[in-house]
Amino acid sequence: MITGFAIILDEEILYVSNDNKYAFFEIVLFIEKLIKSINPKNYWRLKNIFFENHKGKERMIIKHLITENNENLFYCITGDFISGSEEANRMLDEYIEKVNANYPNAEAIGKASSKSEFSKIVKLITAYLWNKYRDTIADEELTSNCHSNNNKILYCGISTQGLPIISKLYDDSLVKNLKQEASKENIEIFTSNLSAKLATITMNTQIRAKSYIKEIHFDDLEEEGCMKLILYGKIKNFSLDLIASGDFFKIKEIFSQLESKISQEEVLLNEFDGDLKPYRALSSYLDEIIHEFDH
Repeated sequence: MITGFAIILDEEILYVSNDNKYAFFEIVLFIEKLIKSINPKNYWRLKNIFFENHKGKERMIIKHLITENNENLFYCITGDFISGSEEANRMLDEYIEKVNANYPNAEAIGKASSKSEFSKIVKLITAYLWNKYRDTIADEELTSNCHSNNNKILYCGISTQGLPIISKLYDDSLVKNLKQEASKENIEIFTSNLSAKLATITMNTQIRAKSYIKEIHFDDLEEEGCMKLILYGKIKNFSLDLIASGDFFKIKEIFSQLESKISQEEVLLNEFDGDLKPYRALSSYLDEIIHEFDH
């Protein structure tokens, strides 16, 4: 089922076809802030986001473009389809094609968005696409385009209620991408900020969209389109967050193992009371995933 269409330019949602899905599209704005903080060269392209709540599962597929003015332009569609569905991706391509036929670039879209005619035209496009593809969207298994053995864990952490509890950076190239020295102090500051942004995405998804965020996928243009992944696991009142690069299926397998092991820890069965000491022992679990991932 197709549930919504949107167009987002930098920090503004220009069009939403279904007001009930507005909060889901807002999450793209929080992810955009994360991308800007760790990807200054604009190599990461947001591809899809996977949500889950009591009503079921839903995925947002996204075409992420960088404009001539270095702005982020997102075409988004939500539904219960798998992001690897050829029909869903054809629909996304046609969405962009038909919008561009009326508004050839981001500047034209931005200028037109304040006029009522813009909403009417895009609404006609999305209604046409909904009717055309609603019966042909088929569930297909997601496949990874990255076939290299260069699998890496970049970051792992635990947070609760938007507060970072444990955060560990395993690849200092993220710091170097910001043209900063990979000193202990810079790594600590970067890791703390990264953890806070990931926790903010978690909290805003729960508060605004009344849902849990499970996965965020990016294509990495710097590494021949290799996938970057952010995975979220829910353990009682805590969120387990992982950023990795490489083989989607192997990353998911290792993350599942980590989530299963760490969820048995008694300290995670109680609410956080502000004391970080009881959680320090959990760091050993995070270090273990590096060993597991390399075998």
